[in-house]
Amino acid sequence: MKQNWLKAILPHLAAIGIFLFLAFAYCSPVLEGKVVNQGDMKNVQGMAKEAKDFYEATGERPLWTNSMFSGMPSYVIYTGPGANKIAYVNNHVVSLYTPAPVNMLFLAMLCMYILLCVLDFKYWIRIMGAIAFAFCSYNVIIIDVGHITKMYDIALMPAVMAGIILTYRGRLLTGATLTALATAMLVYNNHLQIIYYTLIMVLCLAVGAFVHALKDKQIPQFFKASALLVVAGILAILPSMDSLLILREYTDYTMRGSQSELTLDKDDINQKKSTGLDIDYAYDWSYGKAESGTFLIPGYVGNSSGQRLSSKSNFGQQMVSLGVPEAQVEQFLGQQKLPLYYGAQSKGTSGPVYVGAIICFLFVLSMLLVRSWLKWWLVAISAIGFILAWGKNLAFINDFLFYHLPLYNKFRAPAQALVIPSFAFVVLACYALQEVVNGQYSKEQLLAALKKSLYITAGTIVGFIVIANMIGFTSASDSTMLQYFAQMMGGEENGKLLIRALEKDRSSLLLKDSFRSAIFILIAAAAIWAFIQGKLKWQPAILIITAAVAIDLIAVDKNYLNDESFVDDMTYMQELQPTEADQQIKQDPDPYYRVFNVTTSPFDDASPSYWHKNIGGYSPAKLWIYQDLITHQIAKNNMKVLNMLNTKYFIVPGAKGQPMAQRNPDAYGNAWFVKDIVWAPDANSEMKTLDYLNTRDSAVIDKRFQAQVGNFKPGADSSASIKLTKYGLNKLEYASHNSQDGLAVFSEIYYPAGWEATVDGKPADIIRTDYALRAIKVPAGDHKIEMKFEPKTYFKGLKIAGISSITLIILVLAMIAYEIFRFIKTQKN
Repeated sequence: MKQNWLKAILPHLAAIGIFLFLAFAYCSPVLEGKVVNQGDMKNVQGMAKEAKDFYEATGERPLWTNSMFSGMPSYVIYTGPGANKIAYVNNHVVSLYTPAPVNMLFLAMLCMYILLCVLDFKYWIRIMGAIAFAFCSYNVIIIDVGHITKMYDIALMPAVMAGIILTYRGRLLTGATLTALATAMLVYNNHLQIIYYTLIMVLCLAVGAFVHALKDKQIPQFFKASALLVVAGILAILPSMDSLLILREYTDYTMRGSQSELTLDKDDINQKKSTGLDIDYAYDWSYGKAESGTFLIPGYVGNSSGQRLSSKSNFGQQMVSLGVPEAQVEQFLGQQKLPLYYGAQSKGTSGPVYVGAIICFLFVLSMLLVRSWLKWWLVAISAIGFILAWGKNLAFINDFLFYHLPLYNKFRAPAQALVIPSFAFVVLACYALQEVVNGQYSKEQLLAALKKSLYITAGTIVGFIVIANMIGFTSASDSTMLQYFAQMMGGEENGKLLIRALEKDRSSLLLKDSFRSAIFILIAAAAIWAFIQGKLKWQPAILIITAAVAIDLIAVDKNYLNDESFVDDMTYMQELQPTEADQQIKQDPDPYYRVFNVTTSPFDDASPSYWHKNIGGYSPAKLWIYQDLITHQIAKNNMKVLNMLNTKYFIVPGAKGQPMAQRNPDAYGNAWFVKDIVWAPDANSEMKTLDYLNTRDSAVIDKRFQAQVGNFKPGADSSASIKLTKYGLNKLEYASHNSQDGLAVFSEIYYPAGWEATVDGKPADIIRTDYALRAIKVPAGDHKIEMKFEPKTYFKGLKIAGISSITLIILVLAMIAYEIFRFIKTQKN
């Protein structure tokens, strides 16, 4: 039995070894202790710094942060260790405690390998598919920029599908357990857009399984499996209730889940509204229909929006011909990235979605050979993925989906939907190879299919070249670059010459990469032909294809995530080092004031939040009321609004371009008493009133909140004051003095889902004031005011998450023990 056990387990251990080797080899700088220099992760560092420091100092979960947008819930940033024990499985166990980004590439290969095992493909086909899936260019690009949770969820998609397919094939308990565990990790990582796409794939799979069961007269078995999968899904969701419940509540107040109350823009009243994002904003990064050719040809639309060229390029040679010394050209091109990208994404791109020329060729072959019902599921989700990815470039379909498909209007960047066909193409490629080697087709049939696939793929390459030449090689960025080149080279005519040279480089890249894809396709076709003709056994033929796929994809990937992407810890943190302006401001002993850094893009950069309580920041889920304040007041530099936000310091460009701190003596402080209330009939009037209102002496309140105020008339004597006496993220304490009944306005962002106030321990209403701030009625005299942030939904979710995650882990361990027992029993028999 021991020999049989080793024979069964060793191939899987070898596969794990291969995956670890490839992941470490690709990310070899991690062996020197280096990390990926991820731009978006620096935003994460900035936005989470205050919350992490608070947790380390107090041990209390930070549920609110003042480090971004003048204050917001920290649910989407950092709340300390969660109650979900699946986190440990996700972050350590399944990736064998490997460092980032080795863990993500390894997990992607492992999960695809599991799916291909469930589909019972031959060993080296599984290895090939796992490598192809993990090293799709999109995956390494998002690792490079720091979209970590997205990559984790992409990696887990195949494991979710494996569990579902296993369940529908009759392995009910094992399949449901795998589904529950993989889905629990998927939900834990919480990249909602990838989860949404996974759900689309699951629903399509369920429809396909139903049709297949109907044909085979297995409907009872289908419903039994489906019921078990629903239970597995519920078990998977419950461990993440500590984040899901509170995020659901929070979303109702954000750009992602609600609409602004304002209709101040002239088109707002007439334009179609959704309860999610604005459609133009959501459709940023819509993939072009023709741009989908990057699946087959990596440089089809010029790779990325910024890449380095050599002095031998058309652009470099044009600079030389205009009189620039070659050494100077090399220096310029070594420092300046140029936009070779000329695709449809108006915001640019970090790189193409390239699944591999061989994978595309095998996809075509699968269309001719594969008979499994799963083929049509994979084809269907591929079509859906492309349609969704095209976004505004297929508006007549996607506009309808945006307004009518449940939850779809919560997401932006439609190009992300290409993760669906990227997954499907790889599985179908593996199906093609399986059909070639399983002996179900005659030699003549296989040769005919191989020939047709070559013709179709070659014709597609030629077609893409023709389309590109018809469309041209101009880019949306060329007008901006023309001005830059004209200024650099001393005239518009010289600038135009450089633009034309850039277009030639784009054309050259297309031809070079088209030829490159053709070579790899021929290698794969030759290996398959040699097998069909009996000149190679299937193992070496698949090995050749596997090696070619790995070489092809990794060579492209190295344009994006390479050794230069890795830095040591000191270099990584260098960009987060304080400037002289930061150090000057930090000398202020005041525990709580705000800073507005205008030396960066203030509402797309969270790095200032690393050091300060920030007026700006970066978050895909800003509160709507604050976005309105940005659009209609802060962007117009309304100083009275900035003063009411307690903007004590501005960071501005100094004489030599270095950041310089400027103190604002007019900031109102943490709270103040006003002498008058201006009633606004609606939100529009409330916002317009802020255009001219002296917010130091008066407060504007929407009449909707009049019931909370009643007939109250605020007053404030000359000695009236209210001071912050204790600062915390979840609790603020103030001491007030006023001989009259007063209305205290706080420089705190209004958020009704969790903030509660007391005056001398007695509950007090928090009133929305000045569109985005909080106010409280305070009786005459001296009082202690407290504000606490205690969202009941969050604490309810913690209890559910803790109990259910432990339960799920116990079930998984029990199923593993059952499978081991079952395996041993099988070996004995």
